[in-house]
Amino acid sequence: MNANIDVEIFDTTLRDGEQTPGVGFSIPDKVKLALRLAEAGVDVIEAGFPVNSAEELESVRQIAQAVSSPICGLARVVSSDIAACIDCGVDMIHVFAPTSEVQMAHAVHTTPAKIIERTRRAIERVKEAGLLCMYSPMDATRTDPDFLLEICQVAGEAGADWLNLPDTVGVSTPHSIAEMVRRVRRQVQTPISIHCHNDFGLAVANSLAAVEAGATMVQVSVNGIGERAGNASLEQTALGLKCLYKAKIALKTEKLYGISRLVERMTGIPTPPSQPVIGANAFSHESGIHAAGVLEESSTFEPGIMTPEMVGHRRRLVIGKHTGKHSVQLGLEEAGLHPTDEELSEIVRRVKSLGGKGKHVTHSDLFTIAESVMADLPPSQRAIVLDQIVVTTGNRATPTASVVARVNGEARTEAQLGVGPVDAALRAVQRILGSSPQIEITDFHLDAISGGSDAVANVSITVEDEAGRRSSSQAAHEDIVIASVEALIAAINQLLRVRAHAQERAGEPAAQVVS
Repeated sequence: MNANIDVEIFDTTLRDGEQTPGVGFSIPDKVKLALRLAEAGVDVIEAGFPVNSAEELESVRQIAQAVSSPICGLARVVSSDIAACIDCGVDMIHVFAPTSEVQMAHAVHTTPAKIIERTRRAIERVKEAGLLCMYSPMDATRTDPDFLLEICQVAGEAGADWLNLPDTVGVSTPHSIAEMVRRVRRQVQTPISIHCHNDFGLAVANSLAAVEAGATMVQVSVNGIGERAGNASLEQTALGLKCLYKAKIALKTEKLYGISRLVERMTGIPTPPSQPVIGANAFSHESGIHAAGVLEESSTFEPGIMTPEMVGHRRRLVIGKHTGKHSVQLGLEEAGLHPTDEELSEIVRRVKSLGGKGKHVTHSDLFTIAESVMADLPPSQRAIVLDQIVVTTGNRATPTASVVARVNGEARTEAQLGVGPVDAALRAVQRILGSSPQIEITDFHLDAISGGSDAVANVSITVEDEAGRRSSSQAAHEDIVIASVEALIAAINQLLRVRAHAQERAGEPAAQVVS
């Protein structure tokens, strides 16, 4: 593969990604995400399948009007589908037809001859409208090789601007998909795109193999969402192209983490911590040896050719049973705490002991341990002190929570609605902070740690500010709402402390929580 090859990014989050079971984007969310993708430099955005519904048609139309990047609409080789795309004002129409024997026989009940004729007419219709045309022989990897070449030649002769080869059910391997791309390239001059599904966890590897074999466009989705096990991940595919293959892509990769988090919130599908590139653990280290190494030279225990800054992420040193002095010292220094060597050794010993008992060691745990060890340390200043919380709920009443708290010594009251009492309470606590800082809950986990209806609930919460700083805390209580609120307030207080120290080091006045 030519290391300087240009590869285009075709994002299908809004179309194939929305086909994820249980996922449905609102029209405002679709427009918002499309704008973010365009801002990041995605080459083509597949906005949807307009003929599917009136709402889908309207969403594609609004995206085409709001976004300057090329917008694509999906269509079968059917005149009404193509007309719907044209009505939306898209720049490209992606027409597709099943070409594998099983799909022709059982999905659309037609013959190869009819598929060829419909393909030719559909592409000609798109080109007559003056639009770019992409053609997909659906289920290409299970299509008879000779018929695949024939249909691709027909599409090229009819004027298709792109041939997209889908691994529709994710059964290909890097070797076989590369062979397919090479065969088509030898017969057809039309540029090739690749669309891989992740049923065997090979979508990214297959996409990269296709590019190595000559494809010049990859179809991807944010966080890899999509039908069944999903699509090739935008983040992993883009970084693989950029860092491993040295391909030229227009994508601003530093935008990826923020876009990933946006899609996570819109879909409600949490990103696994171990997810490459954008997972919480992608650039995190707990082992003492690893942490010491990356503090001195990040490439000791990270790829080096890919950094957290490159994708808008942050490196984090995690506290736990495997942690070492370097991680603990850095975590304390970020909060303005400077233990002696003797105190640091004792803090590390207690942290390891706590982690060795199977407990997740939070930032609150670390600071509590430090306060008990460092004799000259004054009690932690708490920006938020809870005075009272009242929650109302019922069969027909919308859950409502009212919180009374002191914020930087000022009494404040806030009430919020929620989908449940816990959600309402957490919304009220977040709202009581006001407009600054912008703090978001990134993880919420609940466990019952005793049996019976009066079980004690243990709540773990992680919060993050707009700069990507994180803090986590735990709280246990018989009342789930109280446990949740206490954990959230503790996590926010620790995060505000870290923020304040960072601002002091930067020579800025320590920011107050403002309404």
